[in-house]
Amino acid sequence: MNLPQGAYAGTIESPLPEGYAMAAPHLTGRVEVLTDQGSGILILECGEVVAALYRESTLEWKGKDAVEYLRNTFGGGADPRIGYVMYRYTEEEYMDATRQSLEEKIMIQGKEETPAHPLPEKLDDRKLERILSHSGVIAVSVFFEGFPVQSQGNADFEQVAAMAEDFLRAGKKVSLDMGMGILDQIILEGEDRKCIIAPYGDLYLCLLTEADTPLGLIRLAIKNIQQELKGGI
Repeated sequence: MNLPQGAYAGTIESPLPEGYAMAAPHLTGRVEVLTDQGSGILILECGEVVAALYRESTLEWKGKDAVEYLRNTFGGGADPRIGYVMYRYTEEEYMDATRQSLEEKIMIQGKEETPAHPLPEKLDDRKLERILSHSGVIAVSVFFEGFPVQSQGNADFEQVAAMAEDFLRAGKKVSLDMGMGILDQIILEGEDRKCIIAPYGDLYLCLLTEADTPLGLIRLAIKNIQQELKGGI
């Protein structure tokens, strides 16, 4: 896993408490677990462990199993054999880490589909259908913080939303660094597919089309939907 580094937040030596809370109650970030037998990673949100991975030699524990193994093996008393190196995450770093945790299947059971913030109001399905009706459009998805909210068409929408979030983050940085103003649309063209990513209020649209699809009318349809939102239509 290529997790975000985060900002160093300190080191503690303490057994893992009962439940899924750490001794750092306000930390949202990554924690490196170091024992005399192996090492692992915990992902925390406000001090609560939401994902875990621990390895010893050829053995590996994931999610809840990793937390329970650490607590059962190293949780008795002030055990000096376990320590934690903590790194604080920004909101974007945390979302990146949770996406990777989902892909690696190390999330604690019951937290796999819980984004960091409540989802905004959904887009009217008729607007998605309007976009999907354009010739060459394969799929359209509405996503929020890397999680698909609504989707229509034929695609792996979990992957689409995660990758679109990465492109969006990079596009915002490029737009800011080059003084291009507020990001309007991102267009990616490949040998087999085209992709458009565009903001829609607190949500984002991601469209996949065939490689030879003209994008003029589709981009216009996106702009019309964006204008409808601004006008309260």
